[in-house]
Amino acid sequence: MSRPHDRGYDGGVSVPESRPPRLTDAERRQLDDLEQRLLGQFPDLGGRFARTEAAEPTPREVRLARLVFAVLGALLVVFAGVVGGLGAAAAVLVAVAGTFGLLAVVGRNLARARAAVEATTARRTSPTGPAEA
Repeated sequence: MSRPHDRGYDGGVSVPESRPPRLTDAERRQLDDLEQRLLGQFPDLGGRFARTEAAEPTPREVRLARLVFAVLGALLVVFAGVVGGLGAAAAVLVAVAGTFGLLAVVGRNLARARAAVEATTARRTSPTGPAEA
């Protein structure tokens, strides 16, 4: 009789990735209907759930985060210059500038993606529904 380790089995268990299940259109409509009925019975639920969503940072918070990042980056460049010389300072400066640029690009693209998702969601949840071919 062949044993598992004879076939190259290492005893590990493969766990599938955890993904939210895909809902059919009918299931989505049932959930929307259930949500509307619950909101009709318990109007305060809408306010409770709306408050749990992540808030967008204010312009002041964004400016503060940028300032803190810039100050920390400058301190890091100075520290690298003192400890490692001009080459280390230049390398850290390039890394900090690259990170700042990457964050700016990601932030801009994230805003565009969020707007596209909201527009798609609005079309799907509109009373007329999406146009079907």
